[in-house]
Amino acid sequence: MEPIPYFYEAIDRNAILLRPQKPFYDWLHTVYPKDKGRDPQDECNIYLIHEMGSNEVVIDWIKEHYDHLFANELNDWNTDEDRWPKDRTYAMFAAWFTVEVHSMVLDLEDDPVTKE
Repeated sequence: MEPIPYFYEAIDRNAILLRPQKPFYDWLHTVYPKDKGRDPQDECNIYLIHEMGSNEVVIDWIKEHYDHLFANELNDWNTDEDRWPKDRTYAMFAAWFTVEVHSMVLDLEDDPVTKE
């Protein structure tokens, strides 16, 4: 086993972590009423976007693209768009998810990143 280096390479991305909140759980429990044990916070999605500098710029990007993020989060739990909330707004998105923005994304592996 090779030793892990002390210094890692930063990649040119910002990370956005979406942490579901109570309104998301409430929706999830209407979709799956018998499965109240599901906890979407067990796994949060992390989205990588081009490095944009300040968190304020990233938040502006999120405000512009929130519905794509929202749709992906809903789709991860239920692919039937008829069961998704209608007329989604940024205010709804902000109530359903806590957003964490991270500016330092460090790659600990030597292998190239692959996309599926």
